[in-house]
Amino acid sequence: MISSVRQVLLFLAILTSPLISACDLSDEIERSRQPEKTLEPAKPPQEGENREDELPQPVIDKRDEILGILETGSLRQLTRLAQQYPDFRSNYGELDHYRHWYIMKRAGLDPIIKTQQILQQPYGIKDFGAEKYFIWPALAVRAPEDLEFSKLSFADRVTLQELVGEAGIERMKAGEAYPGFRLAIRQDGTWVYLLQDN
Repeated sequence: MISSVRQVLLFLAILTSPLISACDLSDEIERSRQPEKTLEPAKPPQEGENREDELPQPVIDKRDEILGILETGSLRQLTRLAQQYPDFRSNYGELDHYRHWYIMKRAGLDPIIKTQQILQQPYGIKDFGAEKYFIWPALAVRAPEDLEFSKLSFADRVTLQELVGEAGIERMKAGEAYPGFRLAIRQDGTWVYLLQDN
């Protein structure tokens, strides 16, 4: 009797297997989850943004070198790079770069993370005639009157919230210039400063 039940079950399994496989929609579900691959035209830069191909090659090289060091998370390596430039500024006092950045990190403002954030932003340019500074973020180049909240786009407000927080925004509403981290590289690739207002 048991062998005849097995034979009946085997017969039914063979008979219904095409129906079961026809009901298997897993391939259809997977195909529907995969987005169609379409090429989108390149978007033009937004107002205030600058294109990568407008950066001089020495500036690109220095920015990429800084980003490489930031990836390691090492303040000492960042300090060694800064020390290659005698006029480099990390603070408005006389503290050496490492000590200043270490104090900032201990206070909750990690220079590594903050510098990575600003280098993801569009850059601005300050032209001094004989030399140009490429400055991240572009918001740091704007005059205080151009940073009035009523004049800022929604995207700029969101960026400011990420970069300087509520306290920084309040300072700007009081008429101060951009109070967050800023980084400048001269057109010849010289790293000029990585500063943060107190």
